[in-house]
Amino acid sequence: MGLSKNDKLVYLLLLLGFVAGIIVIFYTQMSYGGGDSTQHYNLARWGWKHPNLLFNHWGKPVFTILSSPFAQFGITGARIYNLMMGILTAIIVWKIAKFFKIKNSALSIIFVLFTPVYFALMFVPLTEVTYSFFVVLSILLFFNKKYWLSAIVFSFTPLIRTEGIVLLPVFILAYSLKRKLTAIPMLLVGFIIVSLLGYTYYDDIWWLITKMPYTGDAASSYGSGSLFRFLNDTRGILGYPLGSFSLIGFVALIIKWIKDDKFQLTDTYYFLLLITGSYIVFLAAHSVAWWQGIGNSLGLIRVIGSVTPLAAITALYGFNCFIGYIKNKNKIVGKVLATALLVWIIILGIVTHIKGFRLSKEQLLAQQAVDFVVNNNLDSNKIYFFDPYVVYALGIDPYNGKISSWGLSDNNTPSSGLPKNSIIIWDSHFGTNEGKVPLSALKNDDKLTLLKVITPKKHFKALGGYDYAIYVFQKK
Repeated sequence: MGLSKNDKLVYLLLLLGFVAGIIVIFYTQMSYGGGDSTQHYNLARWGWKHPNLLFNHWGKPVFTILSSPFAQFGITGARIYNLMMGILTAIIVWKIAKFFKIKNSALSIIFVLFTPVYFALMFVPLTEVTYSFFVVLSILLFFNKKYWLSAIVFSFTPLIRTEGIVLLPVFILAYSLKRKLTAIPMLLVGFIIVSLLGYTYYDDIWWLITKMPYTGDAASSYGSGSLFRFLNDTRGILGYPLGSFSLIGFVALIIKWIKDDKFQLTDTYYFLLLITGSYIVFLAAHSVAWWQGIGNSLGLIRVIGSVTPLAAITALYGFNCFIGYIKNKNKIVGKVLATALLVWIIILGIVTHIKGFRLSKEQLLAQQAVDFVVNNNLDSNKIYFFDPYVVYALGIDPYNGKISSWGLSDNNTPSSGLPKNSIIIWDSHFGTNEGKVPLSALKNDDKLTLLKVITPKKHFKALGGYDYAIYVFQKK
């Protein structure tokens, strides 16, 4: 069956959007995601030279492997990969909307791509967009009655984002209610495949469990906060229009299921379970983790971008309900209001996290440190760093132990074991928190010479409440 004219138009617009996105990538830098996005890029970029990096647990093996071919073309390639995954996710959401015969199904693409947090995430090499692609693909396969394949696709999601496992009970319930119990064992396929592939590097078949990086007391380093942290930042996640429409859609679907479907296990029920339900479960899990200071939660709103495409489908249903009600009162007003709302959604999607398209305050100062090292011909010495942006800006292999090294082997006596003339670039964000190296230890080490102190013109706090600064030391 061929494509309709409307479908061809949608694909053409998506192609134009992809080209526009690539242009944006070429003319912007990135800071959204901070050091995490740089570190994910470093793992993917150097994974072909050091294959063990492809199975780095923190980096998430599936994401690192998929993005690594693009990362060989630099940070631009890695960003294009994420943009591509975002557009593919929007296409799948559109197909789900068409499956349910939701009016204005093509608008689901706009709702996905211009969700504020998702729009920003599409332009940085982080895991959330790839995770969302696997989730919505699994859901589409479920509704197309390809239950085994749906389960296999979903089985890879915890290997893209660890907390993805919280949706496992939701999918198990869906397969069980459909009486497709043979699909449930397929949820182990991803774990088995990646475990076997990574066995060579860990010599442990259970490395995905035993080498889990998210252990310890997160609250002591990352803090904790309000249970409603993510709901309170609806503006930064869904934006107020989409947030409101997703709520309207949820209520309208509940009413439809109760009134029209009489509590039967209809498609509406599975929509509520797998689409709206998955979003709510994921949001609730992160809310509790931040509230209780567990799971190494930093309370970052970007993590919810993993499931915002699901909220976008629900929002489309709510949008149709709202605009339909207005049009029943006044058709012209309804059309004008619908247009205005779409323009508002698009503008919010673009501008809400616009700062993420240029270097952050920390990165600008890190660049100053790199420039100092290069301009003084110090980059021929071994570099010890903490902020992953440093080696990215230097353009060196951060995993070649002869030229660079992350962190120090002795945090109390920093110079211990360092080659003569080695350079230490310490910052009060990564150096203090992840590196666990106190500035006092560096200053009190008589074998180190302080070469440069870089501070912002206007002081600001880094993670942990420290005044941000960068110190460059050299071993005598």
